[in-house]
Amino acid sequence: MSQNSLAYFYISSIKLSNRWWSSSREERRDIINEIESVESQFRNNLISLKRYISLRNDSDIIYWVTSSDTSKLLEFKYTLLSKIRDLGYESLSLFSIYRSSPYTRGNFDIKKVLSLEPLRYFVAYPMKKDVEWYLLPFEEREKIMKEHIETARTHPKNKGIRSYTTYSFGVGDYEFVVVYEIPELENWVEVVEALREVKARKWITKEEPIIVGELKGLDLFLI
Repeated sequence: MSQNSLAYFYISSIKLSNRWWSSSREERRDIINEIESVESQFRNNLISLKRYISLRNDSDIIYWVTSSDTSKLLEFKYTLLSKIRDLGYESLSLFSIYRSSPYTRGNFDIKKVLSLEPLRYFVAYPMKKDVEWYLLPFEEREKIMKEHIETARTHPKNKGIRSYTTYSFGVGDYEFVVVYEIPELENWVEVVEALREVKARKWITKEEPIIVGELKGLDLFLI
C-alpha cells in the first residue's frame, strides 16, 4: 500500500497540572505562546493538525494530528511536551492507520479529506470486536456492516457529520480508533442511539474511553 493511500492518526489528550492553575496569568500566556509556536512550526509538515478543548474531566487539551510519516508525529509530540514541561502531561493517546474500508472499497483523496476545516466538535474512541466476528464469512460481515453504514448515512439527523474508521491491529490495545467531526452534538447523540439497534452492535466489546472536545482557543486557560 502506497504512502498516498494511508495516513497515520495520533490523538493526544493533555491534562494540565495543578502547577498550571497556580501559575500567574503572564506565565500561562508565555506557555500558550510557545504551544502555538510549535503548532505553527509543524502544521505544514503534517497532513493535518487540529486542536480542541476537552469536555471531559480527565483532560484539557486534545490534539488530533495526521501524517504519512510516523516520525513527524513523534517530533510534534515531544516538541509540544517539552514546552509544556511540568505544567501538564499526556493522559491518553490513541494511534491508528487510516485507509480504505474493506466494506466500502471507496477511493478518495485521504489528504484532501483530512485537510478540511475542522468542525465544532470532535469525538474519538478505541473499539474492539469479539473474536467471533472475525470467524464469520466475509460476505456475512460485509452485509452486516452495510446495514450499519446505511443506517448512519441515511439518518435524518446525520447532517454534516464526518466519520473516520481507522485500524490498530497489532499496534494498539484495541483494533480500531473511530473518529468523528461533528457540527452539532444533539444530532450526533440521536444518530449514535439509532446505531445501537443495528446488528453489528452484537460483536462490539469495547468503545471507551470516549474523547470529546470542542473547537476553542487556548486563551480559555487564561481565565
